[in-house]
Amino acid sequence: MDNDDDNDGLPDDLDQNPNDHDNDGIDDAEDNDDDGDGIDDREETEDGDDNTNIYDHDNDGISDAVDLDRDNDGIDNRNDVGPNGEDYTRDHDNDGMDDADDDDDDNDDILDVDEVGGATGAYRYDHDNDGIWDMTDTDDDNDGLSDWFEVNDGNSLTGQFDHDNDGVEDHEDDDDDNDGIIDIFEA
Repeated sequence: MDNDDDNDGLPDDLDQNPNDHDNDGIDDAEDNDDDGDGIDDREETEDGDDNTNIYDHDNDGISDAVDLDRDNDGIDNRNDVGPNGEDYTRDHDNDGMDDADDDDDDNDDILDVDEVGGATGAYRYDHDNDGIWDMTDTDDDNDGLSDWFEVNDGNSLTGQFDHDNDGVEDHEDDDDDNDGIIDIFEA
């Protein structure tokens, strides 16, 4: 007996919609993107890549049902909530926009389709553009502080996606590196 019909990690008796894996309001049987990662289910099942499947949002090879960090943002699913209790478990850069709807999943100012490997490639999750995708990068914003430290140090001025540690996450900061040049004018 399967107690998690949509493989989203929530037991059916606690799941508001046990047939909607990504909780987008569309039952999986009618949803062309069951895990809400922006990649069509048919493409994921037919691409020949073992790392992509319809129940693995971040395509890290770990099914969402057992993945403790579905979007690989360094925040455990049970703690990955917005300021008003929003579900951020499918929002890699924590900008309040689900990855399926976000054209720039890592907020590096490079559209996902223009990243190495395109919108389905691992590098759409390379926040600091250092060639090491965030899942294996121990310093996603390349500020010299490890992601683990920034998430667990208790200091509101350090953050995994706050390059200049000014307390404003990069996706909200017009000058991510605090060099006085607005980001849109930097290459």
